[in-house]
This record gives sequence, structure tokens and C-alpha cells, in this order.
Amino acid sequence: MLILFTLAFLSAGCTSFESSEPLALSKDAVWEPVMYEGESDENTLFSVPSPQMAAGYADRASKRLQVQDQKIIKTANIKIEVANVTASAEEVKEIAGRYDGLIQSLSVYAGTKNRYTGSVTIRVPAEYFDDALAKISAIGRVLSSSVSAEDVTEEYVDLEAQRDSLSNQLTQYNRLLSRGQNVTEILVVQKEIERVQLELDRIFGRMKYLDNRIMLSTISVSLSEPLQVETPEGYSIPGVISEGIAGFVDTVVWLFIAILTLLPVLILAGAGYWVYQRRVKNRQG
Repeated sequence: MLILFTLAFLSAGCTSFESSEPLALSKDAVWEPVMYEGESDENTLFSVPSPQMAAGYADRASKRLQVQDQKIIKTANIKIEVANVTASAEEVKEIAGRYDGLIQSLSVYAGTKNRYTGSVTIRVPAEYFDDALAKISAIGRVLSSSVSAEDVTEEYVDLEAQRDSLSNQLTQYNRLLSRGQNVTEILVVQKEIERVQLELDRIFGRMKYLDNRIMLSTISVSLSEPLQVETPEGYSIPGVISEGIAGFVDTVVWLFIAILTLLPVLILAGAGYWVYQRRVKNRQG
């Protein structure tokens, strides 16, 4: 009897399993993740980002790119041979003004045989560096040129990290100062605040200097005029007379100086000779 009951139970189970249909999903079904309180969609797998989420991703990506932007200090040194140094220096000044730059220094020197030399140092916004350098190179014959780009990104990022850390320290010290219970605690905290503030001022000063050098590139320009080729000139009677008179005057002046120089020696020599002659006459008499 027990065996017949067992066989009937197994037969009913198999029939139920074979008649069951598989689970079907409609094509309109969408998987929706379970959201817990305080959890955002960013941490949920397979979720489709909304437009707001996409905007948030773009904003964070932009900030990361800004942090990773390189900080480059551009400088250039160029030597140019020009026909007129004074006019070319003014042209360099005009180029600096055209690109919203400024003149850092300007000097012009008169050399031998009216040959002038000069130097001009300008600073232009970094985005106009190449254009300004090309314009300056076109004012004459370039003798030499050098361009350098100093990457200060690592130093700048390190300064930013120090600034943020010290700013947090300063905030904490100010909170401690407001909770000070006795004079000793207040003096200790004030000393730390002064130390942190001094270091912050140094960092801000360095960052300001780097920002200025990064935003405004430096171009140093050396100007010179070509050597004049001398040609032999013909002789003229007035020129010969003038040179002869000048030579005579120079000779007279030289002789006068020589006489004045030797006069004490001549006087001493004459006095000695006179004494010698007197002694010789006295012995003979």
C-alpha cells in the first residue's frame, strides 16, 4: 500500500512540472533597481543616467581637466640687425601695444661712428606669444633666436595643496581660539595662527608671481645696426692745412709738457755743473 502511494505522488509531481510554462518577459519590461535611502543613481548598476546626471559628470570632468591644465612660462630672446635702432625700438613698442602687452624695459645706446644698439623687453599675453614673436622677427634680419617653455605645473599643484591644507589649519586654530579658556592656551593658538598666516602669505605671493609669468610671456629683443663700410676719401687743400695745423699744435703742446717735466732735472744738473767749475778754478788759483 505504501509503495502504491509513493508511485502516485511521483507521477503527479512530474505531470505538474511538465505542464508548467517558462517565465516570459515582455519587451516593454524595464529593470528598475531598488533604491535605498540616501543612495544616488551614480552608484547603481545598469541605470540610465538622466540629463541632470550627465551634466554633473561633465562638470566634474571639466574640473578635473582644469586641475590637470599645464602651467607654462614662455620666454624668448632674439637678436635682430636693423637699419635704424631707434625706429625699430618704437616698432617693437607698437607690436606690444597691438597685442595688449606692456613694455618692461627699453634702452638705446650710441656707439662708435654713430652706430646704435638697443634692447627692448616686452610682455604679451601667452595666447599672443607666437604672433608677437613672428611680427618682431619681421622688422629686420634675425641674427639669433631662442624660445623656452618652463613647465611649473608640478610646483603650482603643490602650492595649491599647501594652500588648502594651511587654510584648513587656520580655520581649526580660529575655532580653538574662540574656545580658549585661559591666557596660556590663547597665546599658544595665536602663535600658531601667526605662523600659518605667514606661510599662507608666502604661498599666495609665489602663486601670484607664477600666475603673472604664466599669463604674460616675456620677449627680450636686442637691436643693432650693421657695421659701416669705410671708403677712402680724397685729399683736399683745406683738409691738409687743417691737419697740418693740428699736428703742429700737438707737437708744441708735447714739447711744452716735456720741458716742464724735465725743467727741475735741468736746473739741478746746471747747478751741479756750476759748483764743479768753481771748485776747479779755486784749485788752479
